[in-house]
Amino acid sequence: MYLGNLFRGNLKVDEIAYVASVYVVSMQAILKAVVVMLRKSEIKAIILQLGSMWRTKDLTEVQINKKNALLKRLKFCYAVYYWINMIGSWQYILAPLLETVFRKFILQQECGLLLPFGCSFPFDPTGNWARYIGVYIFETYSMFRIVYFYLGTEFLMIILCSHLATAFTLLQEDLLNLKPGNLATLKIIIDSHHKLISLTQRLDDVFDKIIFINLTSASISICFFGLSAKVAHGALQMANNFAAVLCLILPLFNLCYYGEMLREASAGMADSVYNNPWYQGDLRYQKLLLFIIKRSQKPCYLTSLKYNPITLNTFTTVLSTTWSYFSLASSVYEGES
Repeated sequence: MYLGNLFRGNLKVDEIAYVASVYVVSMQAILKAVVVMLRKSEIKAIILQLGSMWRTKDLTEVQINKKNALLKRLKFCYAVYYWINMIGSWQYILAPLLETVFRKFILQQECGLLLPFGCSFPFDPTGNWARYIGVYIFETYSMFRIVYFYLGTEFLMIILCSHLATAFTLLQEDLLNLKPGNLATLKIIIDSHHKLISLTQRLDDVFDKIIFINLTSASISICFFGLSAKVAHGALQMANNFAAVLCLILPLFNLCYYGEMLREASAGMADSVYNNPWYQGDLRYQKLLLFIIKRSQKPCYLTSLKYNPITLNTFTTVLSTTWSYFSLASSVYEGES
């Protein structure tokens, strides 16, 4: 019913921007959760195989330091992403309640009872305080289910991508430390390299659709939240929408950053071979190293529907597209005003 009012043009521009942004993010989270549930067995298989390859022993001091640095960076990004989203979500949800209480009981103003999100009910949700609080709790619970869908899928992609990049980095050090003529160890490295490439391809098979959903909806939702901030009637609404924009930009940056890290780590295998004293080995040893170089010429990527590789360039492209949409929407709004 509420969406019907939206499509019939019964809402103002600021209401359209507010409603559209919330519903786009909600649909994005639900679609991502559906994809994860449908591919659950494949994701489990990837996690188990990556876990079986995860190295905790026979590491050099350099490998231990690099591994710890990468894990600390992941933990930091994880914590920042989680807490910014949690704080932003609570701020967005509680702001209408705090504004209602402040205006009614402190400023003694006559105002309606504000809800976090626009919805249609078969009854008046603001008819009395008991009904209002009940609906408020329902909307809060429902929206946090959406938030957890959204965050959980992002965490899954970022963590798996980070661990694959870490595994490639450790393998680079193995190549640097490899002594010429040690064919047995070299064959183990080649086998591990092949498995990591295969895991990356399987990971992309699962998440390329989710990444496509992320990229296509990110520009729209960020644009609408930005427009909502611009046309907001108060500082609180403006702050809420700016917080929402930040919460949407951060996961997009994390995904592109770790996609770039995976690309660099997989391509760096060729550099490690080059820095190995390969010229001291026999012809067979050199041919095996050449095999690694050839496989590293095409870096491992996460992609959007097997088309667009996910790197930091993707992040700048999305922001540029979003700014174009925002400028167009702002021009239309100012023209109507």
